[in-house]
Amino acid sequence: MKFFLRASRLFAFSLFLFPLFLHADSDLDAANRAYTSGSYEESARLFQQIIATRGYSAPLCFDLANAEARAGHTGEAILNYERARYLAPADRDIDHNLQLARKQAGLEPNSYRWWQIALRSIDWTVWLAIMAACLLLIFLAVIGTAYAPAIAAAIKIPLRLLKNIFRAILFAGIPVCLLMGYVELSTVGLNNRIEGVIVAPKEAILRLSPFDSADSIGTIPEGELVTVEDRHNDYLRIEARDHHFGWIQEKEIEPVIAGGFDPGPSN
Repeated sequence: MKFFLRASRLFAFSLFLFPLFLHADSDLDAANRAYTSGSYEESARLFQQIIATRGYSAPLCFDLANAEARAGHTGEAILNYERARYLAPADRDIDHNLQLARKQAGLEPNSYRWWQIALRSIDWTVWLAIMAACLLLIFLAVIGTAYAPAIAAAIKIPLRLLKNIFRAILFAGIPVCLLMGYVELSTVGLNNRIEGVIVAPKEAILRLSPFDSADSIGTIPEGELVTVEDRHNDYLRIEARDHHFGWIQEKEIEPVIAGGFDPGPSN
């Protein structure tokens, strides 16, 4: 009896959720149909609505970027390709379309190298766990070396062989542990960078200080990826790819990680 009651509740719950899934699929179909028919502006709008409802994912950002690229929105296209790449660093299709969009915009390629893919693909806690495991092995090897005769007698293996095993663990474990520590710091540093894409039409003005009256020290083209260092009111201090620093208006840039600029307090 309890089984039938649970089954009936599950069935009723599935009937409640079915229209929601059907509606979600219909929205996606509509966005894809608009793209296929050449209505790229409408397709981009529909994909934006889907993302606002479902949240960000690599496939949705990729589809939105394709629609924005076809619609001629260079900055928005590259922004969403960057978001898709952040969520799926090893996806070759995303990187190919991103580099094509950058080339068409007159920007230099910025494909990830293998080590960047590894750092972005694996969470820093994984590297920390590997380093902790190495430290544990080193600790056990040090303790084992001190009590090698007793251990060799207990497990009945040659003392010389046991000492060689402990030495090998120490010889390999210490460098690996140091390497993992460096990788962990690199991963945290890479993932904590606040990056943004210039979405201002054509270019954004780079100013010497965060004021409208400040002198211009150059421009940054639409679609360029920059690193945000600081903020002051409606201005963000950024580092461009040529390692030049300056201030641009916040409205001219969008964060790769949505909401990435929000926590920064005004100075």
